[in-house]
Amino acid sequence: MGRTTDIQHPHIDSIMGSTSLTFTLPPSVPRFSARIGKLVLTRPTPDSDTIVIEMETPNILVGTSRGVIPHFSRDHCNSSDATKWINVPFESFLEQTPPVPTMQTGPYPLHRFLGFDTRRHIASLCLRDPLDTREMPPNGNAHVSANCIRGVRKVTTSDWWNYVHKMQPDVVFALTDTPFTLPPHSQKRVTKSIERSAAWVADLLRPMPCDASSSELQSPRMSHHPLNVFVHMAGGTSLPAREAFAYSLREKLHGPEAEAIRPLHSLDEGIAGYSFDLATLRGIKPHPNTSYHQSLPDRFLERESPTMLQNTKLIAEAPTPSPTSASSPISSSGSSLAEPLVPPEIVSLLQASLAELPEGKPRLVTGSRSPHEMLRLIRDVGVDIFDSGWAMSAANVGVALDFVFPVPPTDRDAPETKRRDLGHNLYDRVYAHQFSSLADAFEGAAERASDPGTESSQRRICSCIACSPRSPPSHILHSTLDHQSYTDSAHGEVVAEYESPYSRAYIHHLLHTHEMSAHTLLAAHNLAVLSALLAGVREVLADKGGEEARDRFALEVERFENSYDESMEVFSAGKKAWNEVDRARGKGRLAREKEKQVEIER
Repeated sequence: MGRTTDIQHPHIDSIMGSTSLTFTLPPSVPRFSARIGKLVLTRPTPDSDTIVIEMETPNILVGTSRGVIPHFSRDHCNSSDATKWINVPFESFLEQTPPVPTMQTGPYPLHRFLGFDTRRHIASLCLRDPLDTREMPPNGNAHVSANCIRGVRKVTTSDWWNYVHKMQPDVVFALTDTPFTLPPHSQKRVTKSIERSAAWVADLLRPMPCDASSSELQSPRMSHHPLNVFVHMAGGTSLPAREAFAYSLREKLHGPEAEAIRPLHSLDEGIAGYSFDLATLRGIKPHPNTSYHQSLPDRFLERESPTMLQNTKLIAEAPTPSPTSASSPISSSGSSLAEPLVPPEIVSLLQASLAELPEGKPRLVTGSRSPHEMLRLIRDVGVDIFDSGWAMSAANVGVALDFVFPVPPTDRDAPETKRRDLGHNLYDRVYAHQFSSLADAFEGAAERASDPGTESSQRRICSCIACSPRSPPSHILHSTLDHQSYTDSAHGEVVAEYESPYSRAYIHHLLHTHEMSAHTLLAAHNLAVLSALLAGVREVLADKGGEEARDRFALEVERFENSYDESMEVFSAGKKAWNEVDRARGKGRLAREKEKQVEIER
């Protein structure tokens, strides 16, 4: 039998009505190796029914801006197979006091307020956007600095505790004291970050006092502490600091600290999974706290090595903190907690955090930069969940992803003068008369149905709305009167028919005419390609299983690296083209109106 980790504490899990999160792994999986698992969310409903949402891992989560997936309507969100886990940064709602989402009543307010389907979507809540690395004011002992449209807000641990219990997310990320200032960070600052982060996890795990007279008890989840908590693994780029934070999670608590989280005996007992934010490890941007557009984060499109961490040149030029200072703490192994001048690799940092923690809990990573990096983290660390930020950023600049894992034998054996690009920059004029589908590695459902016996049928089917569009299976009824006109829709089961895929030339046209639908089609396609990548990973690891499957996976990762270019040049070209087309908007009527205004003012 496989290992099943019940995320809830046994006492908490016995409370009727609590949402439970379980994670199952195959038996005898090494601590740091590729693995497949299953994440199962069991959610009760007000009508005494039970909803079960299963998610095979490795898999992806999709980030939002103000609770909305960029470029997606609610229909797009509900129809996409790749949007099972949706993450909501709460900081964008802090311009109002109290935040508007907290005014939503009824069961599962977060789902109801944002329009997510409780039967198919796992909704998680974090305070800060994990991809936003701008320099921020320092946190305090009891508050975190968060950014909203009206500037920086201080969110206390008590505020976050109340927000979480009111919104009732399926998964919540505990507050963490991440230094959003330029490195290097002193030993005192690193130690403070570890201590604060552990204290804030304990604060989130404290049970909610039961009050029989409270009207909030109409929801069974509000009567106790049934939270599925993911914790960001603190410690920065210091291996000893990461080990020290992991130890603070698993050590047995005593006295007042134990009473605060009773019946838990350690923080790790109440933790559902572990999270790693790679964006902050790669460095903080010293930009002023001005308007931020999540749809175009520059850090994903810079031509850098995906394994680059902090700005090592800047760190090397900075003065070294004195290791003999009286305020310089030492870890239990005798090593300094200060961040090193030359930071370790990302894999070493993640392994240091997980070395002594339970293996049977999901591992989540945000801020990955390429499919190559995702595959390496699966192979070397055993990561289970990735965010899709870089794929959505590609859609923002007109790039349609085009890669597949494992690499087909016909592609891997073909002579290649150079590695292939990860996608197509559809702003490029070369696509103006290309009427093929968006990806060479995939085909649409209509293409497969029209000619199933051809060689192209060996390709995977892309189920996105760009490659496999389909009309509604029945007439859309906008009122009760429409039933009188379309009575045939009620007879029999109507099967939807797929249509021909949208062509590269069509998307090229939409991009140059600034049609929003271009980015919607690209976002849906890129999410589908990224989801197919991890589906391919699961297929390789499930084949035969055991050490043989892991050896084959390592070989397939090497073939993928040899087949596809990791320099991300196509993304840089897409960003440049996006800027040129955006500036060209002033050459039409807008430019003529500006000229007229200048003449009038003269």
